[in-house]
Amino acid sequence: MNCSTTKKSTDLWQNVLDAIKAKVGIRQFNLWFKNTHVISFDNGSLNIGVPNQFVLTKISENYEPLIKDLIENITEINPSINLHVKDNCHSEKSTKAVTGNIKFEKPLNQDNGFISNNKLLLDNYVVGGCNRLAYAAALEISKPGPVAFNTLFIHGSIGVGKTHLLQGIWNRLKTESGSVSAVYMPAENWTNEFVYALKGGRLESFRKKYRGVDIFLVDDVHFLANKNGVQEEFLHTFNTLHGLSKRIVFASDAHPRFMNQLKESLVSRFMSGMIAKIEQPGFNTSIQILRSKTEKTKRRIPDNVLEFISEKFNDSVRSMESAITTVMAYANINKVKIDLKLATETLSELYNNKKCITLKDIEGVVISHYNVSRNDIQSGNKSKNIALARQICMYLAKKLTDFSYQEIGKYFGNKRHTTVIFAIKKIKEKSKSCAEFQSHIENLIRMAKKQ
Repeated sequence: MNCSTTKKSTDLWQNVLDAIKAKVGIRQFNLWFKNTHVISFDNGSLNIGVPNQFVLTKISENYEPLIKDLIENITEINPSINLHVKDNCHSEKSTKAVTGNIKFEKPLNQDNGFISNNKLLLDNYVVGGCNRLAYAAALEISKPGPVAFNTLFIHGSIGVGKTHLLQGIWNRLKTESGSVSAVYMPAENWTNEFVYALKGGRLESFRKKYRGVDIFLVDDVHFLANKNGVQEEFLHTFNTLHGLSKRIVFASDAHPRFMNQLKESLVSRFMSGMIAKIEQPGFNTSIQILRSKTEKTKRRIPDNVLEFISEKFNDSVRSMESAITTVMAYANINKVKIDLKLATETLSELYNNKKCITLKDIEGVVISHYNVSRNDIQSGNKSKNIALARQICMYLAKKLTDFSYQEIGKYFGNKRHTTVIFAIKKIKEKSKSCAEFQSHIENLIRMAKKQ
């Protein structure tokens, strides 16, 4: 890239940064964008350097559509955004690209791409009244020798610790039972691998792989909804393992009885063993979770800061963890001590405008206005009225809550994050071109805030 091109790219990124600062405010700008710089802008691909993986993840999950819109407004080019972790934002330390169009060249599984978190252990799971039964069940099914039940189904809302339990079971089995064959993966990964095996004529090897394990752990099984062929194969896998008295563990956002568009036979299998629900954590458990999150850091976190976060972000464990991480990151970047004033200022935009509104609140407002049902929103129905209602739900969810694209897509019918990004873009475009529609959206926002 020559000097002239470099200057043009730098000027473009500076214009984008100025617009972002005006949009999100100086505090959020300094936290996420202050130490970024342009690497190149060639053939519609914008490469941006960021200081660390934490900033990369935050920008990619929360600000990528905004960046794309701003660049498109300036250049009339619909760009791909690539974020790269840089050391001091100039010399490359490690690189990771995040693009708007992700393509998998091969299925994801534990052998060729899926990575679990070996830090999610049963030993560091914070136990309270909200999750005690689920934790006890996880301990039981992961112990050597005979167990009280062979099938465990854990359910609870987004971000309450279901994945931690499943990966905790898997990690314990890996370390303590070397001779045990255990598989852990999200249902989406299992589905992708099944589809690849079906298309590639490798069904027998696929079946042999999963029907021969000693313990089968599948996260997010609600992803199987509305996928009849996949459900049929999954049912046969379950029946084979169950018939051999193998251990089976599932996790989902909903109780099997309330998982829409699942075969009745599969629902019956899910309900054939132990079912344990994880509730939202209470105040004392929330404090314990936050202390566990911060105990390995060198910074002292005052009790009143932990109590503040527990009160304001009690909709999920993930929300609390995100809040405390944001506070610590802001303090580290600005080299200031953590106190209640800092936490209040850093998180004020989140708890004032977002955290008081739930995805259920948004869904209720849209359902009421458009005279559709929750099943319609959750379904794959693409009729004009239902599709618009679903897109508005996704747009309002991103605007009024702090959930990621993945979490929003999961809640509104197990849709992919790219579907959520597309929905948000469509609603933005319609709002810009139609003042009446924009007024309608603003009214829905006001109604959601009153819930």
